[in-house]
Amino acid sequence: MPAVGYPSHLIEDWHLADGTHVRIRSIHADDLPMHTAFVAGLSNETGYHRLLSPRKPQPDELWRMTHIDYDRELALIATTMVDGAEQQMGVVRYVRGETPETAHVAEFAVVIGDAWQHRGVAMKLMRKLIDAAAEAGVKQLADITLYDNVGMLALARKLGFKVQRDPGNPNVTRLRLALDAPARS
Repeated sequence: MPAVGYPSHLIEDWHLADGTHVRIRSIHADDLPMHTAFVAGLSNETGYHRLLSPRKPQPDELWRMTHIDYDRELALIATTMVDGAEQQMGVVRYVRGETPETAHVAEFAVVIGDAWQHRGVAMKLMRKLIDAAAEAGVKQLADITLYDNVGMLALARKLGFKVQRDPGNPNVTRLRLALDAPARS
């Protein structure tokens, strides 16, 4: 069962262009087995783009990814039914800074399972995350990605993120979005 404070108002049913039913909702502790299977099923390339390294998340990290402190973070997942079982398609998340000075800025992340990429899942999840973050008082979303992660860079630009190569590390591009400005379509 979802924890106290679970943001059930964010649940949304949606359909891909091919008619596939998708449920978008906040992740919760009971999703640990499904989330573990999702992460294990990512290709090496997708995992590398998400973590900026070839490492795989450890069990304690996966536990932390599903046990959310809804006051300072949010993780939204897209799921669908496959052979009678709920399957995770993707996840987006933000985590606020830990000090009062940085609590208005949140790091964000997005990863979509390989079978579900290029089907609108990332755009839908990110729009929902941006709206939820703004509603929660977050003023800026920020992250980094690899300079050659063309899918993430294209998504960020479509959503209105400022995209800038890191002058100190040419392999990294910084992404920033002020939430007081409307996102682009």
